Amino acid sequence: MYLPKVKFINVKTVTEVDWLHGFLFQNSWGWGKYIFRKHPKLKEVLLFKTEEQQVIFLRRYVLDFRIQKKEQIDRQKLIYEKNWSRVEEEFLTLLSEVIGISWPKKINTITAEISLNPICPRFLDKQSFFLFYNYNNKDALEVMMHEICHFLYFEKWKKVFPKSQPKTFESPYLEWHLSEIIAPIILNDIRVQKLLKQKAVFYPEHTKIRIDRKSAPVHFLNLYKQSMKRGDFEAFLKLAYKEIKVHRKLFNF
Repeated sequence: MYLPKVKFINVKTVTEVDWLHGFLFQNSWGWGKYIFRKHPKLKEVLLFKTEEQQVIFLRRYVLDFRIQKKEQIDRQKLIYEKNWSRVEEEFLTLLSEVIGISWPKKINTITAEISLNPICPRFLDKQSFFLFYNYNNKDALEVMMHEICHFLYFEKWKKVFPKSQPKTFESPYLEWHLSEIIAPIILNDIRVQKLLKQKAVFYPEHTKIRIDRKSAPVHFLNLYKQSMKRGDFEAFLKLAYKEIKVHRKLFNF
């Protein structure tokens, strides 16, 4: 069976700064609070009124931080690589079995970009994702599995829904919301749990949504269990997509 490989690199400074600025100033989800918890000194950026001043400050902070934390970042990267190598082949194979699709050869390398940003975006076009430099081993593994899940998940999605537009795979579209609910559902599958060994978490915003008096994750988990009794992930996707469209107003935030 063909499987991609995961490589670990340090995120480029310009990319780091761009995404920090985006999460702090250009989103409605309040991601900034998570960044400030890890980097309280970054709050000073709020004193600057223009984007140019903000970017200059963020760039200086990133460069200084990398100098101060270089040894820790380099050490963590090696730890991440070592721990991932123990599960890579088994997880990628298992993910293929669960989702019901082989890894396409166009995905030959998935890149984990070590970042000081605790928010870990993924990039479908580049097959890459951010990985916070200071996770404990289990949390790092969960994030890696979660983000890697998206790359194969959307390959399956495109086969099941060939008329889908790539823009809908990103926030704030329903397809994006559903993917962020389904990824931890997959990771909590008993087969994957043998590797991960800790429960995968859902976005707090999704757990607050109620469908038939259950949280949205529990609602879709029940649909997953129903479909996967027959081992039919495609049926689950169709059912879950139909269901989230019925409740689309709940995800309009």
